[in-house]
Order: sequence, then C-alpha cells, then structure tokens
Amino acid sequence: MSQGARDGGATMPGMAVRLYLLLFIWLTAVIQPAWAEIACPGASYDETSSIKYIHDGDTLHLKDGRKVRLIGINTPEVAHGDKAAEPFSVESKNALKDLFSDSKTVSLIYGKEKQDRYERLLAHAFNENGDNIQAILLKQGLAHAIAFPPNTRFSACYKQQERKARCAGDGLWKKTKPLAAKSLDDTHIGFQLVKGKLQDININKKGIWLNLDNQLTVGIRPDEQQLFDINAIYKLLEKSIVVRGWLNKNKSKKALPYYMRIRHPSSLQSATAFSCK
Repeated sequence: MSQGARDGGATMPGMAVRLYLLLFIWLTAVIQPAWAEIACPGASYDETSSIKYIHDGDTLHLKDGRKVRLIGINTPEVAHGDKAAEPFSVESKNALKDLFSDSKTVSLIYGKEKQDRYERLLAHAFNENGDNIQAILLKQGLAHAIAFPPNTRFSACYKQQERKARCAGDGLWKKTKPLAAKSLDDTHIGFQLVKGKLQDININKKGIWLNLDNQLTVGIRPDEQQLFDINAIYKLLEKSIVVRGWLNKNKSKKALPYYMRIRHPSSLQSATAFSCK
C-alpha cells in the first residue's frame, strides 16, 4: 500500500480522475446554450411535423398548410399593411428561425382548445432536441407570457421564464416597462402591460370590473370568474397593480377611456409581486 493510501491522501490516478471530472463539468457548462436549463419539458407529443416557414415570433406554417399559433406567449408584431414593425419583432422572428436551423422538425402538444377563431392550430412547440420553444423565447426576453383558458398548461413555468429575462433586462425588457394607466392614449392600442392604482371594484351579472386610475377598466367575464380569488382581488384595492392583455378604446362615452379583458389570474398581480426587488 502506498504512503498516500495509508495516510488517506489521494493517489496520482485518483487525482487524475478528479481533474478529468472537473474539466468535463467545466466544458459542459461552457458549451451549453443559454437556454440549456430551460424547464417546461413535454413528456409526450400529439404530433411531429415539418415547418414550411416562420411567419413571426409566435406563428409558424407547417408544410401541409396549417398555421400554428404558439400557446402561452405573445411576441411583438411584424410589419403588415400600413402598420410598422414593433420593436424586437424581427429579433423574435429570427430567434424562432434559429431554433429550427438544424432541423425543420417540430413536435406539438395541442391545447385543450385546439383551434382559435382564425382556424390556427394552438400548440406548445418543441424542437428536435426536446426544447420547449415558448420557454426559450421567454427566457431570451423575446416574448411576453400570456395565459388563455383552457390552454393554461405550462403557464406557471412560462411566467417564471419571462421573469428571469425581465429581471435580467434581457431582450425587449431592456426598454419595456408597464405603461402608467394615467398616461394611456390611442397610440397604446394593442398588447400592453399597464400599471395603476386599483380605485374601485364592481361585480355584477356581466362580470368583475376593476377601475385603474379612472382611466382603464379591466374586465373579468363570468365564464372565467371562477378562476379568480375575489378576496385576493379586494385586498389589492387602493394598491398599485400590473395587468397584461390587449388594450382597447372604450366606445361608450359614459365608460372609462380604455378597456382590457383579462382571462387568467396570471394577468393580474400586485406591483410588489411584479417587482424584481
């Protein structure tokens, strides 16, 4: 027996093995892509198909002609018609292309609601490596998380990935902050995050109606009301909250100037919970 072995020390072969393992761990960390630890994995898929082309950051076309709208995210709009491209729309589209640069094969998990009103297939997408495409785009800061019942699978995981990017200031989060409800105007029509003080809550047979700074009505319709904790919402009264969804102008002059419908609790949170501090 060697002196090193008798004394409990490492032998030269043992040291070599340890050094090799350390080197392997270091190299693995270095060569992994930024999204290597992305969560939201899919255990099994509903179908595997081939991509014809990428329309934008959250929509792709399959070779058989079907359009796929990625569930759980919303990316900046590309230019179309007389509307200019939104910031980071090109980056988001190119990022989606890059995720399928090695293979045009995409695996899909359908939503419980399989199609939208535009007859697009609603699905979570995975590349040949099994990476969740939505999760990657969110962690890169190139998409917003948004949940639409009943297609809420992965919604908590997607929100976590968005938070990582937002708190790191990655991608669109370098410049994106919630709009102040008091400063809303017609140029803000479209998908937005809005921050304001919850001034009033009204519940009637048509739903739950939240008043943000006497400028924005946030509506929760009866068919989704059961998803929300009413007591938790009342605890936010007179406090600052952040909501996300599609901002619209109210047509009625008797109503507040702007309206936003939210369909899932993840679209409403206190400003404190939204903060990265």
